[in-house]
Amino acid sequence: MTDDQLLAACKIGLGFEIDDDDFDKRVKQKMLQVKMFMKKAGVSDENLFSDLGIGVLVMGLSDLWDVKAGETKFSPAFVTLTTQLTMG
Repeated sequence: MTDDQLLAACKIGLGFEIDDDDFDKRVKQKMLQVKMFMKKAGVSDENLFSDLGIGVLVMGLSDLWDVKAGETKFSPAFVTLTTQLTMG
């Protein structure tokens, strides 16, 4: 799955129907942060691009959406599901 396909899936998951390049860049930046967090945690590409993996990525993206400096924190559900994805 390409990053553009993943971006489209994330926008659907978040309920964003906005078609604007600047908005897409903002979503994509945060999406890539969550994707890299999951990969560094040990989630395989197969699990990352599964239906559950995309759902978890959307959850993490939602966690990061309106954060302020010093307040970034993933939800316990995101952390738990990411851990499950690392185990296969």
